[in-house]
Amino acid sequence: MQHISSSTIEEVSQRTDIVSLVGEYVRLEKRGSNYWGCCPFHAEKTPSFSVTPEKKMCYCFGCHKGGSAINFIMEVEKISFVEAVKFLAKKNGVEIIYDGKAPTTKEMAEQEARNRLKDDLLDLYKRIAATYRYFLTSTEQGRFAREYLASRGVSEEIAEEFGLGYAPADRRWLKNFLSSKNYSQEFLASSGLFSQKYPDIAFFSERLMFPICNSRGQVIAFGGRILRDNGPKYLNSSEMPQYKKGETLYAFHLAKNEIRQQKSVILCEGYMDVIAYHQAGIKYAVAPLGTALTEDQIRILRPFADTFYLSFDGDSAGQAATYRAIMLCRKAGVSVKIVQINESFRNLPPDAAKPKDPADVLLNFGAETLTKIVNQSKLDADYLLFMLAEKYPVNTPEGKSKAALDFFPYIDALQSEIQKESCFELLCRTFSLDQKAVRSDFNRRNAVNQRNTAETQTEDSSKTNPINYKKNAELRAMLAVAANVQYFVKIRSIIQPDDFEDAGAREIFFILEECFREEAASYDVILAKCSSDKLRKLISEAVSSNEFAEDAERIIGDGIARIKRNSLERRRDHLANKIRQCNGTTLEDLQLLKSMQYEKMTIDNELKAQKDIPNE
Repeated sequence: MQHISSSTIEEVSQRTDIVSLVGEYVRLEKRGSNYWGCCPFHAEKTPSFSVTPEKKMCYCFGCHKGGSAINFIMEVEKISFVEAVKFLAKKNGVEIIYDGKAPTTKEMAEQEARNRLKDDLLDLYKRIAATYRYFLTSTEQGRFAREYLASRGVSEEIAEEFGLGYAPADRRWLKNFLSSKNYSQEFLASSGLFSQKYPDIAFFSERLMFPICNSRGQVIAFGGRILRDNGPKYLNSSEMPQYKKGETLYAFHLAKNEIRQQKSVILCEGYMDVIAYHQAGIKYAVAPLGTALTEDQIRILRPFADTFYLSFDGDSAGQAATYRAIMLCRKAGVSVKIVQINESFRNLPPDAAKPKDPADVLLNFGAETLTKIVNQSKLDADYLLFMLAEKYPVNTPEGKSKAALDFFPYIDALQSEIQKESCFELLCRTFSLDQKAVRSDFNRRNAVNQRNTAETQTEDSSKTNPINYKKNAELRAMLAVAANVQYFVKIRSIIQPDDFEDAGAREIFFILEECFREEAASYDVILAKCSSDKLRKLISEAVSSNEFAEDAERIIGDGIARIKRNSLERRRDHLANKIRQCNGTTLEDLQLLKSMQYEKMTIDNELKAQKDIPNE
């Protein structure tokens, strides 16, 4: 298996100007030797986000996020470590070198071809998006699409912001156009822009086109809405090397700053819903792409938003999508509210046209009404109980029982015991149930589920438990060393890995030892070697917050002495136990006993000679 080499990470770290990099996302002002700005990871009015050029680190004293340039890019762009290294390597002209098993010439060529294909596709999709845009705005062919947008109340400014376009009715124009630009037939066949069965026929024709972008605003796919004739109402690009549906959100690149400021996100049914919200000034709306909401999409949004508003259709399919999204969001620990378009207009006269979606509300009732509907969104628990009352005859014992059983999975998904307790009370109050009876049914249901999964749980429990990174004395000492790596040369001659009782502290020692031997001890390399995000965060905080900046030598010296003393005490107690168990009946036993007694005496003398250090 290959990993990006430490030398590459070291070079990326050295070449990256962290002040300039962070300055692309945050307005910074210099104060003393550091730079300060408002944190990009949480809403704040007073700047608490600090960038330290000397250490090439950043840190927020409000939300405690920070780290190296690589960590910053991972967090702000929501990409993996490897993607962040590649992002900065490309930005700084650093060649990526890999460790591990060397790739064959064929493997290298294949990887290079994949990278080149992805870059070429991004370039092609950017050009096609501009061409679709031209057809919409500047040709007679695009008139009908322009009229459609006007009829839906979409302003020219919003159409420009979202890059809306038009694919002509002639299904052969695209192939002829791209062939004239010297694109190879093989490349066009793999571009996803043409029918697989008929390679000269464009996949999209006579459709309003919605460019789909990644978080950096690069066009990676398209959605197309039919305007005339028969066919599917919407067509979406197939998955490609640059595009994974379940990991992409429509308009996220436009919405992410507002999502971060509002700490909320609205999840919609489709393109036109998102556009309607943005045109109404509610610019924190996005949409899944042709699929139900996924865990990966929640993972992308979770660092930005605490509350997820679900704005799906009110029909049975929309209700099912809403329920599934509620469960996924609650398991991820986020609060959920439901935007109910239908319920908001229930009192209109029977013959009045009732809006079905945000676009209808915006067109017929205005932005103020749409904003009001969002502000009146219902908590997910209230929504679910309302739907259960519609689904079952809750005035009967059987209906009450079914409604309660359907509500139990939601209670299970909640992360807080206080929330669970409140929902028990809400359920009982809503359907006039006895709390003791409800809890009995709930516990019985969970007991059955636990029995059904007991074998799996037993198997899982036999696996190695994850390290519990509790900030004890050992871990604090090694975090101090990680923040002041110049002291490690001396420390490695004093203590050994076996001296550590804490697994996290031992892991830091191993990481620093590897860095020492590789002569690459930048913070980016140290963080790259961490086995978990938790440890990576602890080291980042220790370095960025200057927790161990003052009097570092004394703090480290005391910590290392304590680690050595504790190690000696454990060894002495172990020897004392073995001495008590030794029978001493044979010559070999007597020799072993004498050896252990001598070793214990040596440890006792060493402990007496040590300077007393207060315990934490």
